[in-house]
Amino acid sequence: MTNKSFRGEVWNNIDEQVLAEIARINDEDVDGKVGQDKYTAQATSYLQSFFDTEIAVLYTINGTAANIIALKALLNRFGSVICSEQAHINTYECGAVEYNLGNKILTIPTSDAKITPQMIDRLLFEHRSHQYRPQVIALTQPTELGTLYTLDELRALVVYGHSKGMKIFIDGARIGSALASLGCTLREMIADTGVDAFTVGGTKAGAMFGEAVVFLDKNVLREGDYILKQSLQHFDKSKFLGIQMLALFNDDRWVKNFAHANNMAKLLGGQLRQKGIMPYFPVQSNMVFCVVEEDILRQMQATYDLKYWFEDKKVVRMATTFSTTEEDVMRLVESIK
Repeated sequence: MTNKSFRGEVWNNIDEQVLAEIARINDEDVDGKVGQDKYTAQATSYLQSFFDTEIAVLYTINGTAANIIALKALLNRFGSVICSEQAHINTYECGAVEYNLGNKILTIPTSDAKITPQMIDRLLFEHRSHQYRPQVIALTQPTELGTLYTLDELRALVVYGHSKGMKIFIDGARIGSALASLGCTLREMIADTGVDAFTVGGTKAGAMFGEAVVFLDKNVLREGDYILKQSLQHFDKSKFLGIQMLALFNDDRWVKNFAHANNMAKLLGGQLRQKGIMPYFPVQSNMVFCVVEEDILRQMQATYDLKYWFEDKKVVRMATTFSTTEEDVMRLVESIK
């Protein structure tokens, strides 16, 4: 069986520190359920340390649930969401927003999965006669194509969105990669730009499962416990979710894990370039997209389970993780003759 290491973070095992912490607390009594345990409280305190206003935090098992819960809190039943056409909520979540919430998604075609105020303006103009009420601009940071919004770009989107009465939500399944790449903190990326809500992905950072949904204004989330229950995320033994997030938050392990993944992506991109395989998008996070001819892809597939991300363009995606080694990278590169 070929190795799936570069297919994505979900093909990796658990960060050893996270696994050790899960085992350690298994001997302790359960001291609270559904987020009322001490480890979840400590994880929330870590997130609160980046913000001056009192935040509200919910924890979910996976990223799709995190996105659904965030949008459920921010939208009215008649509200719509604006995002890039490549956004995860529009492509890889099986219509979860529409099925679970009944809200309309308005998508914007982009070349790099990033949207701008000007693009949103054009979208609103095109739909000016339709009965849509956009309430949320949903961004992904980094995007599904590995590109990054700069802090200035985020700030411009927030200013624009707020001027139109919309909230700004960030799908942060890989937000640790963005923080590491931009060299900034959550305060600088979220509070200082004015973002209203975001998620922190634990799964892709090394957890078995676990995501945090953070609202900068706690008053937005008045019925959080009910939203969790109705969204099938009422996790009784929540200490096992909380300890995973806390293990990643301790000493900023989640960001350091992504910093390593980013470095491995840069190494991979540089090595492939030396082989004449050029990046299709700039390598700004832990994802490398390259144009790979079919004969070269077959050589790579002898060692690693890879496939075309955009088959018509012959673009392959390779994702690096906290456990990717230089040896892994060179093994992939050296498979190309």
